[in-house]
Amino acid sequence: MSRVPHSPEVSRPIWINFALSFTVLFMLLHLYWAIGGTWGLPPATRHTGSLVQVANWVVCAIMVIGLAFIFSLKRPLGRRIPAPLLLVPLWIGSVVCISHGLYGLVSKALYLGGVHTAVHFPVVRGVSAATAATQNHLAAMQDVAVFEPCFIILGILLCLAVWQFLSTPITRRRWLVTIIWGVLVIDLLGLVLWLGNWQLAVA
Repeated sequence: MSRVPHSPEVSRPIWINFALSFTVLFMLLHLYWAIGGTWGLPPATRHTGSLVQVANWVVCAIMVIGLAFIFSLKRPLGRRIPAPLLLVPLWIGSVVCISHGLYGLVSKALYLGGVHTAVHFPVVRGVSAATAATQNHLAAMQDVAVFEPCFIILGILLCLAVWQFLSTPITRRRWLVTIIWGVLVIDLLGLVLWLGNWQLAVA
């Protein structure tokens, strides 16, 4: 298996460092939710307690693994790892984060604009319709203002970290093209599902 061409610019790995730092910050947020924090969570998830915590512990574990891949981009080890083993996980992370953020921005903006079918907020027993509407509106606003942009930023930083690691214009160009196509395919799939009477997004 071929090795990844290594860029001399990794001696000044600004994008790799940014990706590392932002991933750590994002992981700390999930850690906060994993230990029981509730700020920023959709209203329905606050009533599922342990399930939300377990899910966030899993996300934290995935992000630790992701940090190891990102860190390897600026270490000699990264030059010896087969290209698919190193780049595929980072490609998945970048595409998923960017598409998630774009998808979420559109769906939550539609919801805030009055298209309430764009987002499915689960019904919480014992919560009045008026209270649920207020909570869901706040959750959508938080997503638009904070969380979805964070997904986009993280995805772009992962993309740029690998772009900096690659050494030739053609490998960098191919990397960017595959990222763009991956994002388009995922978000277009979401649109198709919505047009087929599925929800555009699930909170």
